[in-house]
Amino acid sequence: MKQRHKFESIVAETLLIPLYYRAKESRRKNPILNDKVAEGLVDSLEYDYSRFDGAKLSEVGCVVRGWFFDRAVRRFIGKHADAVVVNVGCGLDTRFQRIGDGKAVFYDMDLPEVIALRRELIPEQPGNPYIAASLLDAGWLDDLRRRHPDAHFIFVVEGVLMYFYEEQVKTVLKHIAERFSGGELWFDVCGKMMVKSGAKPDSLRKSAAEIRSGISDGHEVESWVPALELIEQACYQKFFTERWGVVMRLFARFPRFSCKFSSLLGYRIK
Repeated sequence: MKQRHKFESIVAETLLIPLYYRAKESRRKNPILNDKVAEGLVDSLEYDYSRFDGAKLSEVGCVVRGWFFDRAVRRFIGKHADAVVVNVGCGLDTRFQRIGDGKAVFYDMDLPEVIALRRELIPEQPGNPYIAASLLDAGWLDDLRRRHPDAHFIFVVEGVLMYFYEEQVKTVLKHIAERFSGGELWFDVCGKMMVKSGAKPDSLRKSAAEIRSGISDGHEVESWVPALELIEQACYQKFFTERWGVVMRLFARFPRFSCKFSSLLGYRIK
């Protein structure tokens, strides 16, 4: 029997978007990423996913984003035997199930409402504990540092920061950078042009969720938080070019322009 869940938060409900697109992608021949757990989760939840069909840019973008961050995490784990992976605003993400190596610890963190649903659908496993907290509360970060005083941390904040105001984003980044030197921080952003125009990703056009902040130049973050050093800023269309339409393929030729709308960012914490 399928489970129905009523979300208290509009933003929390957006967790179903990447889940649905990962499941849909996983069923393709030669998918960008395989996610059998996502397939099962989509089938177990009673929800009208058809509202997300037709959002072709988001459909490709979500799975490219997941693949991109999976790749960053794999690299980090390969460099650090004591790696701790923190999936911030995890929703129903399944990174641990996709790439967990049995050695690195994977924490999944989100609001209490989301973690409660997650515990029902994806029970915690050894090496994959959950954290129920607010992104703006630094207490859970202090607790992580105490639990793993000598570990190297990589934080992935996927599909989250665009729903926060710029000052809140600065606060989150500072909180992480102040506590986890030697680690890495990866996240995705909408660009300033998208925010100024009032546009939304095509998957959100039927949602009341608002895009509240944007970053076009990854070096701007370095001025906010000097402890962060840009490793990479990439436009989505750079990857799996054959999956994008003709117009988006042109964007790949002009990455600076493309980043005015959205990009993927990675930082080293000095």
